[in-house]
Amino acid sequence: MLCTHTHPAVVTADLRVSFWRQGQNMTMAAAIVLAATLALEAQDRLTDWTQAWVPEVLAVPQDAELLTDRAIGSTVRMFSFATALDIDPLFAEWQTALETGGFQIDQAVDDLLDRSLEFSGRGITNAKIVAGPTDDTGRTVIDVDATLR
Repeated sequence: MLCTHTHPAVVTADLRVSFWRQGQNMTMAAAIVLAATLALEAQDRLTDWTQAWVPEVLAVPQDAELLTDRAIGSTVRMFSFATALDIDPLFAEWQTALETGGFQIDQAVDDLLDRSLEFSGRGITNAKIVAGPTDDTGRTVIDVDATLR
């Protein structure tokens, strides 16, 4: 005669092994996610603009960290990055570079007060670069968006 019932101690031991394996799997998954996150953060440092439409005359700040990078349809492009550079001299440098590079600057008086730069030309219907407030650590988020032709 065969006994088909499992002793309760065997069932308890099997459950302990099962939970232990699940714990190992969760630990491994967490390690993989952490490694992937660190790798992505390392890639977030900008060395060149991530979107080809950005005029070559605009220099990438050395400490720029990419925050967002989006394309909507075939003509709308947006990205943002953070930098610790002083925004006023950076925007003045970019404005001069755009003007000498053949782009039209479309600045209104309000734009100058808002720490923004609007321009068009060479395949760009209009583009705007806007600096947000500088945070306590001295970093400023800069949003860039454009409508392409």
